[in-house]
Amino acid sequence: MVTERYTCSLAIILLCGLLGGCYGDELPTGPDPVLPTLVQLLDDPSPEVRRTAALSLGKIAAPETVPALTAALDDPDPVVRQYCVWALGNMGEDVLDQAGVALVEMLEDPSPSVKEAAAYALGNVGGTQTMVELLAQYLRDPEVTTRRAAVLTLEWLEASSAYPALEEALADEDAMVRQGAVAALGELADRRALPLLRDRLLHDSDGGVRSEAAFRLGKFGDGTVVAALQAASAGDSDQAVRRWASWALASVREERST
Repeated sequence: MVTERYTCSLAIILLCGLLGGCYGDELPTGPDPVLPTLVQLLDDPSPEVRRTAALSLGKIAAPETVPALTAALDDPDPVVRQYCVWALGNMGEDVLDQAGVALVEMLEDPSPSVKEAAAYALGNVGGTQTMVELLAQYLRDPEVTTRRAAVLTLEWLEASSAYPALEEALADEDAMVRQGAVAALGELADRRALPLLRDRLLHDSDGGVRSEAAFRLGKFGDGTVVAALQAASAGDSDQAVRRWASWALASVREERST
């Protein structure tokens, strides 16, 4: 395909630049010589070129390219935005102050793929209290994919200050948001959540949510959840829920016996 040939040609050009010229006598000591070229290519008219540049910058993961990648988060091409988000996340905690809030704001991107990439990127970058507060607001967003991405991010961040927002999200109309809220509360392992998860196990209409609740109760539950796990393991209509409840019941009993 023409696009594939063009991308391959670009890769060869960049490789030659990295080596200081195809016929150069000396090899460079690292990727620094090609960084200015890659940053410039983020503004190239071709989306294929911009995608390749963003992907390459993510692999190099040089903190000095954060401003250019952050600016490119407004790119009209969703794949470019996705690769820029991934590139920033690949740099980890070093970019928290520079790009953290911008990554949170990408959870409102029109593309579900960009939203998901931003959630995972934030899991690598970490979060501040300001970012957690923004995420809590996104849990009330009218767009369901934004709420899903926000709750996934909070699961990764394990932010205890998000507890009230996660508790509220347990009543979300979307099953994936409720399941994400159960998972995020489970990651916090806050015993205040035990009655809430027990209620999801016994009364939620979605089998995935009930299975998640059983799994999380098995991870940090105590004697107060035994009766609910017994009821679910014996009488839930979903086989997966029964299986997870049985596992959780055995886990809680083993923990209590030690």
